[in-house]
Amino acid sequence: MNRRISLIGLIVAAAIALPVYAAENLQLVEQQIKAGLLYNFLKYTEWPEDQAPMSREAVVCLLGGDPFGGHLQPMAGRTVNQQVIGIKSVPEVAEIENCSLLVVHSDQQSNWPNLQRMLAGHSVLTVSDMPGFATSGGMIEFTRTDNRIGVTINTDTVTAAHLVVQERLLRLARTVGRAPPGR
Repeated sequence: MNRRISLIGLIVAAAIALPVYAAENLQLVEQQIKAGLLYNFLKYTEWPEDQAPMSREAVVCLLGGDPFGGHLQPMAGRTVNQQVIGIKSVPEVAEIENCSLLVVHSDQQSNWPNLQRMLAGHSVLTVSDMPGFATSGGMIEFTRTDNRIGVTINTDTVTAAHLVVQERLLRLARTVGRAPPGR
């Protein structure tokens, strides 16, 4: 009888642990996919020529923490469009001066209106997984539908920052704002 109770207890413990383990693996895969997408965002976005000379480093800045669980680090030192990729954490938006791409952590949602004002006039590609980020003035939002990672791009905000997202990337994304010419 004790053996039977022990076996039932083991089965119940395993049943509880498996969904947690599966959720952790799903989160790990999601972080890896999003980190890979960031590379493509750098590759298929054009910055104004006066702000992106060929020798300049393409710096990915993380504001509010690293939502990728360290999966961006292998990208550091690689090249994209003949620029070396750098990764750095920025404790506040005032330190975005050398950033090409700014990842806004979801814990910054309450600060987003202030961050937008501080980013005005800067050609910095903004990316976040905050719900409604693209429709609230962010440039690229990670979305998830039925366990699939998606991307929403706000073409108006991208254009206002004097950036150009290439058609190749726009075809893979849902867009908000006016559609760019040729779409």
